[in-house]
Amino acid sequence: MSGVVESSDGRRFAASYAEARECFLGACAAAGARVVSHAHPLAGPDGGPLFLDEARLGADDAPRVLFVASGTHGIEGFCGSAIQTRLLRDGAFARPPEGCAVVLVHAVNPWGFAWLRRVNEDNVDVNRNFLDHDAAHPENADYDALHDVLNPASVEPDVLARGWPALQEFEREHGWTAAYRAMSGGQYRHPRGIQYGGVRPVWSNRVLRDVWARNAGRARLAAFVDLHSGLGPCGVGLLFQTAPADGVAARLAAGWWPDVARSEPAAGTDAALVSGLIGPAFVAALPRAAAVGVVLEFGTRPMAEVGLAVQADNWLTWHGARDSLQGRDIERRMRDAFLIDDDEWKEKVCARAREVTDQALAGMAAFAAEAAR
Repeated sequence: MSGVVESSDGRRFAASYAEARECFLGACAAAGARVVSHAHPLAGPDGGPLFLDEARLGADDAPRVLFVASGTHGIEGFCGSAIQTRLLRDGAFARPPEGCAVVLVHAVNPWGFAWLRRVNEDNVDVNRNFLDHDAAHPENADYDALHDVLNPASVEPDVLARGWPALQEFEREHGWTAAYRAMSGGQYRHPRGIQYGGVRPVWSNRVLRDVWARNAGRARLAAFVDLHSGLGPCGVGLLFQTAPADGVAARLAAGWWPDVARSEPAAGTDAALVSGLIGPAFVAALPRAAAVGVVLEFGTRPMAEVGLAVQADNWLTWHGARDSLQGRDIERRMRDAFLIDDDEWKEKVCARAREVTDQALAGMAAFAAEAAR
């Protein structure tokens, strides 16, 4: 897949990882951002190199740092990268408030971005990998019970048609929480299954932690906005956070973004529900700072359609041929599941991202560490 999708005002939504990175780096150069590029050990489908790029605007010693990241879930980088490029082109970070810096993290999972997969080169969901791998990994018995249903050996319509009724029956019998834990929670027992969180820190995890430490290790305040797509009403940007209600992160988020949806960290049998998330890991990685991490999620298509695309992609990886008509059709379905090729949708998500980042910078400008603590 190559070329660039043009919106009606000529602003670009790239159709490949390489195009997206080219647009992003061009916008960084125009904005005067300082870029550091981290080379991934593997290549893209075209044989080209892959990178996690960080671009900083603002003073090197700024005590307040806002991170805006894209591509944690690989293919979702088409949306996130376009947003980052638009924000740069529109001057959203041209004059950060005094004492503030902005760091754009482009393609947290560049391998998944380039290969049109949501996961990384190890079949790991990067947003389920940020946990203590020296400790016992959370159990997800509900996923274990549905592993064969969620990862069918065939993607023929009749096979898939039998899967969804089985999921519905599981929900009726065990409840919504159990069904959600099975379909969306992290799992650490089935390396070839969906929602696999891995058993050690993956490349993206290690590099991102280095980016955090170098850019905000001495900061008094730090925020991380992770751009995602594929969940929620079409074109709507929902903010999610996992943090204790009485913590600094929750208070900061509620003050900056009144519409944030917060969930408590889970433990025990519910631990897999929110295991290995980047947001809480960001807060824990910067103990000297008041820190907050949120996900900005843009809705695309109905959940069942997105889920079927992810199932088909996982099947393709283990059973199919990517360089085939069926393989290319599954890749197209994956891209369509996470990016809507419609000008109105593109404008809505860019406008919402600008609103969220403007709110973050306003909150950072008004921040007083003593009051927040």
